[in-house]
Amino acid sequence: MKTPIKPGISLLFAAACSLLSFSYAADDAKEKPAAVEGTLEEQMLGHWAPDEQSMLERFKKELPEGQDIAALLPMVQLMLGRMALDVTKEKVIMHGVGKGEKSSYKITESNPATKTVTMDVTDPQGKVSQGTATINGDKLTLTKDGQSLVFNRITKADFEKRKQAAQQPPAFPGLE
Repeated sequence: MKTPIKPGISLLFAAACSLLSFSYAADDAKEKPAAVEGTLEEQMLGHWAPDEQSMLERFKKELPEGQDIAALLPMVQLMLGRMALDVTKEKVIMHGVGKGEKSSYKITESNPATKTVTMDVTDPQGKVSQGTATINGDKLTLTKDGQSLVFNRITKADFEKRKQAAQQPPAFPGLE
């Protein structure tokens, strides 16, 4: 008997998945995003897409024993292909389904030695919580409530493709 996915698996991952529906596939021959220098906040600004390998590994680890990953994998991969993050000064917009979910942030501490900024994050409902962003070149790790999501920097053109795909109705195999 298969065990259903428990609601507490990972609120952050579940929230990300609830925002997503995929159709955009990555292409290794694409233009690479320009390197960003400056303060940690300046390095954090830009366009980001989920690190698919990291997200899938995490998802697999959090599945209850006996849960069949093969049944869920196509849907999760489709969703990840549409997700994009747009980070501007003091604002973050997560695109996944529809026009995007806006949050704001205020940096409270910056630690160049660990490449980490601590910030107060205000979600769309007005709830404020503390989170961190670790910037390591073209990788951004956002952590909140002990849950982390890893993103890779993408070009503006890649971001626009994902943003447009996110505004289209979800097309899940077998449910069109």
